[in-house]
Amino acid sequence: MSLKVRAQEKVERAGISNYSFDQDVLVMCGVRYTISACDCGEPDCDGVRLEKDATVIGRILQ
Repeated sequence: MSLKVRAQEKVERAGISNYSFDQDVLVMCGVRYTISACDCGEPDCDGVRLEKDATVIGRILQ
């Protein structure tokens, strides 16, 4: 299963319906999140890490 599919499942499990994907970036309520694999080893981890997209933050600060 791809990271994008796992991220979509994670978002839907959280009850969020207002989201989309731009390439491999998750967009929720106008905030962009990069999707990466998580290898924390926690028993309840779904293997997906969402982090705010730093490129957007950098553009805002300029």
